[in-house]
Amino acid sequence: MTGELNAIQESLAACGIEDILVVAPAGCGKTEALAGRAGSLIRRSVVTAPHKILALTFSNKAKANLATRFRKSLGTSWGSHVDVMNLHGFSARIIRAHGESIGLDPEMELPEKVWYARAQRHVGVTHKNSGSFDAAMRFAKAGAVDDATVMERLEEHGNELALKFQRQIIEDNRLDFHDLLRHAQRLLRVPAVRELYRAHFAVVMVDEIQDLSWDQFEIVNAVGEGRTTYAGDRAQGIYTFAGAEPDRVFEAAYSKSPRVFELNQSYRSSPAVIEAVNALARKMGATELECANPECWPDGGTVALLVSNHPDDEARTIVERAVAILAVNPLLSVALIVRRGSRLSSIVTEVRDRDLSFEDWTVPTHVPRVVELLHRFVAEAHATGGAETEKLEVLKARCLDNIDEADVDLVGEMIAACEMLLELVGEGMSVRDAVRTCKRTRDIDAPVRPGLHLLNGHLGKGQEFDWVAVVGFEDGHIPDFRAQVQADIEEELRVLHVMASRAKTGLVLSRCEQSVTQYGPRPASQCRWWPLVESVATEVW
Repeated sequence: MTGELNAIQESLAACGIEDILVVAPAGCGKTEALAGRAGSLIRRSVVTAPHKILALTFSNKAKANLATRFRKSLGTSWGSHVDVMNLHGFSARIIRAHGESIGLDPEMELPEKVWYARAQRHVGVTHKNSGSFDAAMRFAKAGAVDDATVMERLEEHGNELALKFQRQIIEDNRLDFHDLLRHAQRLLRVPAVRELYRAHFAVVMVDEIQDLSWDQFEIVNAVGEGRTTYAGDRAQGIYTFAGAEPDRVFEAAYSKSPRVFELNQSYRSSPAVIEAVNALARKMGATELECANPECWPDGGTVALLVSNHPDDEARTIVERAVAILAVNPLLSVALIVRRGSRLSSIVTEVRDRDLSFEDWTVPTHVPRVVELLHRFVAEAHATGGAETEKLEVLKARCLDNIDEADVDLVGEMIAACEMLLELVGEGMSVRDAVRTCKRTRDIDAPVRPGLHLLNGHLGKGQEFDWVAVVGFEDGHIPDFRAQVQADIEEELRVLHVMASRAKTGLVLSRCEQSVTQYGPRPASQCRWWPLVESVATEVW
């Protein structure tokens, strides 16, 4: 969007302190509407110092999007009016500030992904048994329950790996991500703690509510009861595997009798892309979009189909087209999106063989804030002398010293990035050269920068690119072969809808007639939803 609000967004911005629900499909200016509402509340002195607006969302990527919009709406002083956090970070802050009041050790380690993965492997969790393990942990730690109740539930459930893992957590004096949410809920049930946060935050805004688990929704409700702006789209609910409950959360939001605003004008995509997105939306029974500014797309945009014999042929054609697009305009962003990371192998090989610059969103060294810190302190770490591994430890320590420990997701991303650098050092590279492999950006808060991007559908959630190629339109990849029940298949369609709706100017939909398996090439069947997009394609590559 241009920064100007449409009539519906203006009406939303003009509201006072009350419960509001914003229903907004992809690209309809939802984040712009939230920022406009925040700006209006501040300018009209509805929210005044020392009170602030609390803006919560699901991931650090989504947090960066929100922060960028608030900065544009409120100017450089926006941080004095709004706190933007993800729900893990907000929970961690509550625990660090008040945990002792419910008997938590102030020295207890906050969750961290690298440790978490290693601890799981240590107790015997594998990809084959991780589903039952995760279910046991989610069951045991749901709600505002104490440690004794967690152990009782685990014993009731009977998953030995989960019991063993929980004992390991206790022994190591750590929390996991479920613990953040249950302890934050426990603390917000303490009247003095809850009223402290309710007094500080006059308004709560929650973006992407379809991504929230019930525990996260309860945390939001404790602080924002009667003054929350919920925003999201049920059709973009693609995180049920991680505990999200979009149907339950939306029903709970509606039960508060909020003022409802429905957006359906797309400011992101060309008319051609919107036609493809709408074809998928109709299948889901979701909101269909209208192009807000068709005059901005004189050629109408592009929806192209590509059918290749083999993934290697597909990768060659798609990368050639991406190179051609960027040659015409290097300021564009081109995303090659797969359902699962394993499908990227042919594309990565092709890109590397051509010695092309690209961003791999599946690695932690893609995170701009992480890369910026690594570059800032690498010279200081190098100057300490000693072995390269020792320099890397110094670098990691300096970077972590400059991250708020409550930002547990960023802490985890930094540790994971240093693990990757350690692998490069182990191959004989210096720490300085290893850090040079991490590409910096001029604006660390910019969600997407120009160039070629490789990612999966979940990582692209909430982002937008000038061109998008959705790769792997074969049965078994889209929908994923693990989706066997109707609810899972419906979610796979939502994942496809999310991938397609990232595109602004052009969308490419690609499939192969052969798939690569551990047993060699096998014939592949087209995705069951291929005919939906085939009917609206504008060209064939």
